[in-house]
Amino acid sequence: MTAEATRYLELLEERLALLSSLASALTAARTDIVSLDIHGLESRIAQQDRLCSEIRSLDVQLDRVQSQCTTHLAAPLSSGRAPHLAPDPDSIRRCEILDRLGRVQANVKKLNDEHQALLRRSRRTVSALLNSYHSFALTYSKPTAEHVAAGESR
Repeated sequence: MTAEATRYLELLEERLALLSSLASALTAARTDIVSLDIHGLESRIAQQDRLCSEIRSLDVQLDRVQSQCTTHLAAPLSSGRAPHLAPDPDSIRRCEILDRLGRVQANVKKLNDEHQALLRRSRRTVSALLNSYHSFALTYSKPTAEHVAAGESR
């Protein structure tokens, strides 16, 4: 196996770990939203932002290494030599990593969709509560100094 191919597999494994961490952060954020833990939610959002930045950076590296691998693999074909057709352990490992990566990506997409739906519903709930608060704001407002001085009570 070439150094590029080894590096490619390492980067795929790293991407897999980052996506798994992102899935955990999305799940934890859901718990924070439901329990109204604003500080925890803010922490999770920062964690998700950091993980997404790391994934974007990793994707650039993956693209570069993948193009190097493609160029390297194309050389035997253009020279007329046929690559061996027996599956080697590295090909099997790559297929396993790509399979796991596909499953984790599907899970992160599902969790992200659920997270977006929860945030939309939460936004509607907060809007309804604010509308209710505003409609009763005058009823439950703090008495002004004039009312207190006159001995009026609510």
